[in-house]
Amino acid sequence: RVNIARHRVTASSLYSLIPRQFTKLYCYNIHSPSNMNRLTCTIALLAAASSDALVTNQSKPFASGRRNFFGIVGGAAAAAVVTAAPGAANAAIPIKTGPSNPFNGDYDDPNHPGCLRQVKVVGAPIKADGSRPLYAIVEVTGYDGKEGETTCKDRPTRGDLWKVTGKTKGKEEAFLDFSSKGGPADVVGKWDGSGIVFPDGNKWTKLNYAPKNRRPEDMSTLSEGPL
Repeated sequence: RVNIARHRVTASSLYSLIPRQFTKLYCYNIHSPSNMNRLTCTIALLAAASSDALVTNQSKPFASGRRNFFGIVGGAAAAAVVTAAPGAANAAIPIKTGPSNPFNGDYDDPNHPGCLRQVKVVGAPIKADGSRPLYAIVEVTGYDGKEGETTCKDRPTRGDLWKVTGKTKGKEEAFLDFSSKGGPADVVGKWDGSGIVFPDGNKWTKLNYAPKNRRPEDMSTLSEGPL
């Protein structure tokens, strides 16, 4: 323990208090380190690796050496937050779901006037390490009308509905798998501010309300029970 009020301590002498060999041995022998262990070890090892960068001048007061030393350790800590604890960095990026996500809502499809087109954005399953993926799940439920018709005049039954899923990519793109409807498995839908634009030029225009007459009569919202 050093009384800095009574002693002049250089950065190098302060650094010498770090049990370097113990730190390396401890870090390299962790079999399944947690995020906190990885963060602690990364800071310590980066500080050890930076020791050669410390310029010691015995004629300078402790305050100068202390600034040099903690400047290096502070930089190492900042880098370690990203490299050793990615979950903490990812947690700072909110994943918008539900009404907060622009894709979420009901749409008009010009290729199927009056037919149901509902998009729901829900959170992706949490990964094994406890972190949440940087994307959200997209669920699209629709109805194309009776066979041979392109306009929906009657309300569908639950059995008439189809569903495709996908995931978001950033804030303005979603990858959708239409293979269950005989289409491509990686259709990219882009949000343009008022709707979703597809590669073929078709655009689903977002509605500011949810038309009940496009849903089955025994279902006021699509979240009520299984489809």
